[in-house]
Amino acid sequence: MQIYITTMINTKNEYNKRLSEVEIYFDTLQLLDKGSCKIVCADIIGKASEKEIDNNLSTILKANGFLLLYNLVEATIRNSINAIFDSVHSKNITFKHLSDNLRKLWIKQEIKNIKHEDIFTLAKQILDNELILFKAECISISGNIDAQKIRDIAKQFGYQESKNGRDLVTIKEKRNKLAHGEFTFSEIGKDYTVRELIDFKDNIKIYLDNVLLNIEQYIDNEGYKRV
Repeated sequence: MQIYITTMINTKNEYNKRLSEVEIYFDTLQLLDKGSCKIVCADIIGKASEKEIDNNLSTILKANGFLLLYNLVEATIRNSINAIFDSVHSKNITFKHLSDNLRKLWIKQEIKNIKHEDIFTLAKQILDNELILFKAECISISGNIDAQKIRDIAKQFGYQESKNGRDLVTIKEKRNKLAHGEFTFSEIGKDYTVRELIDFKDNIKIYLDNVLLNIEQYIDNEGYKRV
């Protein structure tokens, strides 16, 4: 039980740390809506230099918000999945005692790259009721996280799905266009106001809080075990 508590604390601590970074960034971004802004710096002898935050730089800063938000979402989901697997491993659960959802997930993981000569080994693990080991990569999420994907993951594990999350599609699409170089930061940022980005951030926080709650309850109730 101690491993479970530590795992969930670490998962939520990491979420809160990343969320704090996002909040700091967006608090600063809000200043852009208050009028003319500039960056003022002083060198070692106190001589000041400044740079105006013009419209071009403003759009770049707004677009960067999509990267921060997507990073928060993907990291939170990945860490939550690892929390489930850590809990399963800490309980030394065998195939016999896994829920049907987790059995399917494990078999899918094992047969993904299985060779003919490995079939016997796989069957032996099941028949001999050996301990089960899940690999983090058995759930593919990199660059592809939105509300539908998160619902699919919930179905695979069997925990309660979180509602809404409609903004995640936009966050994912804008992040991918930036990451793959399809659009410049200026092209992405010009279509959104700071207020719209802050609304994205607030809605995503509400959504992820609920996802974490559902997963914590799933682990607490040992939803991964066969009833």
